[in-house]
Amino acid sequence: METSNHVLDRVLKDLSLPHIEERLSRDFFYQLGSRFPQQYGIACRDVAACVRRAEALGAGPFLHTTMSPPNWVENGERRRNCELEFALGYAGDAQIEFLGPGKGTQHYARALVDTDIAFHHVGIYQRGIETLTSSLARAGYPMVIRGGISIGTALSIDFRYFDSRHDHGVYLEVLDFNSLGMQLSVEPIIRTYSAAVRSLNRLRRH
Repeated sequence: METSNHVLDRVLKDLSLPHIEERLSRDFFYQLGSRFPQQYGIACRDVAACVRRAEALGAGPFLHTTMSPPNWVENGERRRNCELEFALGYAGDAQIEFLGPGKGTQHYARALVDTDIAFHHVGIYQRGIETLTSSLARAGYPMVIRGGISIGTALSIDFRYFDSRHDHGVYLEVLDFNSLGMQLSVEPIIRTYSAAVRSLNRLRRH
């Protein structure tokens, strides 16, 4: 499949992964009352290697870090020792998230039993997460992961994974980030970081 986003096309082809539209139709999200996903969630054994491959094809630069996800609840059980390695960047207007196997959870590692790279989930940034959770439950997609933090009205980060693998081969992730009641986008942060890295690399070359 080729699209107008040639950088994304090259990255997905190099990683042998499909476009979202090859797994889930736009009508599927419309019927759920959901936005079309903005993020490709890709599980991988070697995050750094995938970042290098993607950046060589014009994506990124990626913000690459390891952290403990806040308030990670998996199948109703609080996991206090989770640690996730991940990298966030953009291929054109599509966000790519590379995720390592992780510690304290098998959520990503399960996708890597027979492969080194797997299309794990699609990420939907959207307000109204409770309404969308109800829609997904009615569609037969149970919530399996929940996490995030809340600091009054100043900041709220809520992310949830829903198991749609039996129909589509991937999870659905919904991310509701807001500050003072308004949607908070991570895109400016990631793109500012990427621009700073590009500028620094140019200076080093000269």
